[in-house]
Amino acid sequence: MPHPLLFVYGTLTDTAGHRLGDLLKRHGTRIGSGSIRARLYLIDDPDLPGEGNFYPGALPSPDPDDRVWGEVHEVHAPDILFPQFDTYEGCSPDWPEPHEFLRRLVEVTLQDGSYTHAQTYLYTWDVSRAVHLPTGRFTARAPDVH
Repeated sequence: MPHPLLFVYGTLTDTAGHRLGDLLKRHGTRIGSGSIRARLYLIDDPDLPGEGNFYPGALPSPDPDDRVWGEVHEVHAPDILFPQFDTYEGCSPDWPEPHEFLRRLVEVTLQDGSYTHAQTYLYTWDVSRAVHLPTGRFTARAPDVH
């Protein structure tokens, strides 16, 4: 059976420098770059509001022009990685509902124009106070979270 694919667009990307992104590099293979139909927001950490701790959140969009850009990775150890990612994204069974992010299967347009399906983490909370990132790209380095 093929390994599942994961689309990442924020703190788990190769360039973010987060420890879980490094884990994905060790236990996965980057397939390439791509995009999903969604809107990208910069979320002010609700646990530390106003302290400069921001992270990205993608919401599905009905507008085909809304794109969030990221990377597609083949996950070689899904039984190990997905539970860790679910905990990090606040959607494991240990987190109270409603979860801030949910892992869902989405269609990804790859850089060469082909399509595939991959898991990704989509934001579910209110974005009325979040900053919309119209480029669909998150470029800030992740904070060191332990």
